[in-house]
Amino acid sequence: MFENRTRKTKSHEKMKQRNFIGRLVSRWRSNRRGWTQDVFADKLQLAGWYNATRSTVSKIEDGSLRVDLVQLCCIATALGIRPGDLLAEIDWRKQAEKLICFPMNNHNP
Repeated sequence: MFENRTRKTKSHEKMKQRNFIGRLVSRWRSNRRGWTQDVFADKLQLAGWYNATRSTVSKIEDGSLRVDLVQLCCIATALGIRPGDLLAEIDWRKQAEKLICFPMNNHNP
């Protein structure tokens, strides 16, 4: 019985989706703003993510919490930037390669 739970957990970990903005949020929060995770959680609450906690921030930053569009807007508002500012910093080609598990060629149709 314990083995089944272990297998289920391992397969669940393989299927776990990661958010693409975690590292960027961490950089904005700590390097550019100088805030702790607790301070940022308070800012998120003021921006409309009312149940945000330090744990929420930690999960955003480590990529384990999927972020929807409304939450993305709250994150950007709390940081004092536009949502597009976060999205523009993402290397989308690299993220696509991770999802499809093989390198994309520089193919221009």
